[in-house]
Amino acid sequence: MDRRPAVAVFTDTYLPTVNGVTYTIQTWRDRWHRRGGRMDVVYPDSPHDPGEREFPVLSLPFPFYEGFHVGTPRIPDAVRDVDLVHSHTPFGVGLGGRRLSRSADVPFVASFHTPTSEYADYLLPSRLATVVSRAADRYENAYLSGADHVVAPSPSARNRLRERGIDGPITVVPNGIDVERFRPADGAAFRDRYDLSGTLVGYTGRHGYEKRLTDVIAACERLDGDVTVVGGRRQ
Repeated sequence: MDRRPAVAVFTDTYLPTVNGVTYTIQTWRDRWHRRGGRMDVVYPDSPHDPGEREFPVLSLPFPFYEGFHVGTPRIPDAVRDVDLVHSHTPFGVGLGGRRLSRSADVPFVASFHTPTSEYADYLLPSRLATVVSRAADRYENAYLSGADHVVAPSPSARNRLRERGIDGPITVVPNGIDVERFRPADGAAFRDRYDLSGTLVGYTGRHGYEKRLTDVIAACERLDGDVTVVGGRRQ
């Protein structure tokens, strides 16, 4: 069997923080390993105890977003012999990935997850947020335009990038669901455990502003039932 490409993933958010980016990286890495591939992960240093082929780089806590660390664009020596670089974020660590792709002359793939500009709306005062949002979009556009290929999680995300002027190759690759972990369970037992009855609308995930959980609650106000929200993270 032909050798599978060695991939170096660069991300500015990783464990112990749980979000869509870290979940996607873990899932894809697990599946790639099962197929005999190698996938290194470079991420900002954090309380996470690095496992095999995980490489933390120097970082500082980000003061405006709890749990997020700002990493440096350092390239660990152990990840230099790769066939492809995949960046999941456009910040310090992601810039290290772009540097590696250029120095090693290997393809550079960039994933588009959440638009950076959306975070400015609730991290900063409104007037400043508008300025920062525009600057963030311009920066992110330049970063993605420099990639050999861009990965978007949905057709709507791809369309958004096209509207923003990203004209390079874009492939839609859904983040996917780990069906071994998330599978049908005993709903009756869950209701009994938490004393729930009637119509039940559930949400499981991170409690972030951009998830717009208040919209779910507002939409369910006229329902004769319960809204159950499970997860964690700042609002």
